[in-house]
Amino acid sequence: MARSGPFIYEKVKAALTEIIAAQGLVPGDRLPSERELVSRLGCSHHSVRRGLLLLEQERQIERRIGSGTFVRETAGGPRSTGRAERATEVRTGHPVGLICPSGPDNFQTELLHHLHVQAERREMKLLIRTIGDLDLGAEEAGRELMARGCFALILPWVPRITPSERLWRFVQAVGGPLVLPGPVAGLERHCFEKPEIFGRASFEAVEMACCYFRALGYGNIAFFGWDTQEADLQRRILAYSRFASRHGLATHIALAGHRAEEVDAVVDRWSGMASDLAVVCLGDEDALRLMTAVHKRGLRIPEDVALMGFKNIPMAHAADPPLTTIQFDYDYVADGMLRHAEALAAGGSAQAEGRARQVLVVRESCGARDRAGDRLNEIVERVQEHRDEAVEEE
Repeated sequence: MARSGPFIYEKVKAALTEIIAAQGLVPGDRLPSERELVSRLGCSHHSVRRGLLLLEQERQIERRIGSGTFVRETAGGPRSTGRAERATEVRTGHPVGLICPSGPDNFQTELLHHLHVQAERREMKLLIRTIGDLDLGAEEAGRELMARGCFALILPWVPRITPSERLWRFVQAVGGPLVLPGPVAGLERHCFEKPEIFGRASFEAVEMACCYFRALGYGNIAFFGWDTQEADLQRRILAYSRFASRHGLATHIALAGHRAEEVDAVVDRWSGMASDLAVVCLGDEDALRLMTAVHKRGLRIPEDVALMGFKNIPMAHAADPPLTTIQFDYDYVADGMLRHAEALAAGGSAQAEGRARQVLVVRESCGARDRAGDRLNEIVERVQEHRDEAVEEE
């Protein structure tokens, strides 16, 4: 479902950019206070905070607790550091190596594409090696890439259920600067994002989805996903359970393995809640599996069961009906990995510490057309602002 125009906070972001340019602000200069911006722009505190957040995510500004908001000091700015210059010197004429476990799914393929895009933007070359698993062959591939002149290596994803001991051996065998997609005990400095905030995006996504369905008036909000031992599933179930507990809602959690019959059984179990059931799914693939099972049982989407996925894979748009989802911020991860690779090669660290920008992509599967009508833009903006407030309170 297309929206009629930009959200208020997007207009605020544009206005803030104009203020920085018009006043000739340079890195280190302080922006007007939130109170002053509210008065000057004629909007709410929520919209100003959301607009500032967008600029912070793009690394144009930084907010310092107790001091205010400042134009960010960038590597190319007038106050750039010698470390940034060393990072540029390290990668000049040298590629960064990507070690990609084989059999990538939709998410991993999209991440690889964004790594290419961000590398081109940063004028970096990529050398890619595909491996079967993190075994001796992977260690050999890593050493080979370093021997071919790579200034650093990136492991953009890890095969499912990979023991931490195997990652330890891999890191030690490679011997050079290496970026990992998540924190591992004893290898925290290799993670592209600061370990203390890693996984926060999963909580935010579930919080956003639950808030959205509640705003649409659904009395039953459920969670469905792939039956796996991955930490991301655990984080999302915890986020869902916390939301239900805070709002006095009954919890409905179901996980399914490979067999279609397992998903069919979930639909049978939940069919008694038809017409007032919304399901938050672990990913788009899970939502599409559930969608198939709902159709098989003769139920309608979204009239009987509303669905929301996560990641916005290409198949989500082509689903019947098109799947409402939350857009994953691939650029945040890709840029964070490349930045940290540069910093490690220069003897420093640049773990991402901003927030990934996750945006609701509203399509037909959530029932917004009938339940929200003209209030949809207002609901979406309020839900995204609420998510930011919830995180700031933590």
